[in-house]
Amino acid sequence: MAFLLAQADFLTVDKLRAGISEQTVEEDPLMSMLPFEDIAGHKQVAFNRENSLGGEAQWSEINEVIAESAPTYTNVTQALSILRAREEIDHFVVETKDAVQNVLAATLATKAKQMWRQFHDTFYYGVAKGASSSAFAGLHNLVSTSSPDQVIEEGSGSTGSAGSLARLSETITRIKPGKPDALALNRNMLRRLSAPYISNVQYNLDKSTFGDFISGYAGIPFMVTDFITQTETISGGTFSAKTGSDTTSIFGCKWGSNSEVHVGSNAVFNNDGLIGIQGGPMRINPPHEMEQKAGFSIILEWYCTVILGSTLSLTRMDGITDAAWVV
Repeated sequence: MAFLLAQADFLTVDKLRAGISEQTVEEDPLMSMLPFEDIAGHKQVAFNRENSLGGEAQWSEINEVIAESAPTYTNVTQALSILRAREEIDHFVVETKDAVQNVLAATLATKAKQMWRQFHDTFYYGVAKGASSSAFAGLHNLVSTSSPDQVIEEGSGSTGSAGSLARLSETITRIKPGKPDALALNRNMLRRLSAPYISNVQYNLDKSTFGDFISGYAGIPFMVTDFITQTETISGGTFSAKTGSDTTSIFGCKWGSNSEVHVGSNAVFNNDGLIGIQGGPMRINPPHEMEQKAGFSIILEWYCTVILGSTLSLTRMDGITDAAWVV
């Protein structure tokens, strides 16, 4: 009888390729755009936001009484939030499963990826630190809905609507001074804005500082993210929840700080936008032996938050359905 394939299989072993084929994939160029400031040694950051200029200056005659009215400011503080992940690993696994791939290194890389995903999701949908949250306020909760109102509503009631270039332009022009540094949107909106009849208007292509082609609108680059959902809910015409319906949002964002010292004074005015704050980089703590298990525990942690200096540096266009845009 001829030598059978089944018997040959007993005498061979599978060749395992090193590495892990990535299946959970989300993309977001946020970290290449959002500037970070390190406040290691401090638990929070504080800054003053201009509230009012006081009474107007007045034209006057000789010896006329000049009305007095002082400017007002609002003190804003933002505490660091703690982002952590923990992994338990048995000594047996480390000692016997590293022939092809370092199990510990692969596990820690996966946990760091999960923390990265959590930060990005919080950047858009996070709730301010308090009784119901240990995170920080994301863009949906940072954008001003009072005076000045920085929200453009595409839908009405609980029903969304197709996007319009007119409202997108309004979203852009509510940023002051200048214009947004980026428009954050999901892939559905990128596809809709890339449609031929839209591309003939103000859709454009450019290159990032890394040489990658990036698309944009009216000279403003798109920040295409997989973390802004197409399942947002609106209520009373405005965003109300991350899931539950079929709408999405587009954000106009200014980054960083542009400080100016007024001539003839020591007054410093910051045209602050969105800034990431961290108490040092993400770190991996030393392994900690577990008391009742033959293994160790490793904790990854990052102390971080996001602040918005001027409320004029962030706008939102919400209630947009995945439908063809109109001019």
